[in-house]
Amino acid sequence: MKRESFDITYIRKFAPRRFDCFDFIPSVGASGGILVLWNSAIFTGTVLDKQSFGMTVSFSSVHNNDVWKLTTVYGPCDEPARTNFINWFRDHDIDDLDNWIFLGDFNFYRSLSNRNKPGGNLSDTLVFNDAIGHLGLVELPLKGRAFTWSNMQSNPLLEQLDWFFTSPNWTLDFPNTEVLPMAKITSDHIPCKITIKIFKDTKGKSIPLLRTFG
Repeated sequence: MKRESFDITYIRKFAPRRFDCFDFIPSVGASGGILVLWNSAIFTGTVLDKQSFGMTVSFSSVHNNDVWKLTTVYGPCDEPARTNFINWFRDHDIDDLDNWIFLGDFNFYRSLSNRNKPGGNLSDTLVFNDAIGHLGLVELPLKGRAFTWSNMQSNPLLEQLDWFFTSPNWTLDFPNTEVLPMAKITSDHIPCKITIKIFKDTKGKSIPLLRTFG
């Protein structure tokens, strides 16, 4: 979020008033920073873990007590923080019945084809995919766009650095979860919207349960 601190007065400048609870990880200068907002009329949120590169919040529905977890990440670019981040990511303990979603700027790509130019670090892709496989995560594909980051040059380097994963049980309980790119304004990253749909109205149209933004 490129900001060292947040308070509710500042959040009111850009977020709807219904988002009345939040927690954040401050940026270091112009690098990093994470902000998670939620509506306490819908979810009770409990922060389980905060690191410089990630935060996990457990949400409990006030309507039916269903519980799910959100881990938002901002992966570092340099060592040794990069290795520490992967070790932290890999060490998450995901139960078979957990509904858990991981999202954010991982600063890793899964394949050299996740770049529009030759090159890249094959070792990084192996490390990243090994951690994903170890956790048994399922990727939520981004629809309609191949890359999420640009170096903003006239002949830009484009990469997919933003990823969205769920626990296996999530795919059973929320099978109609999708990730869509949104309009890019000033950031070098494409904002993305995750929509979770679990039931249909009388006309058979899926009703969104939750929208999150990465």
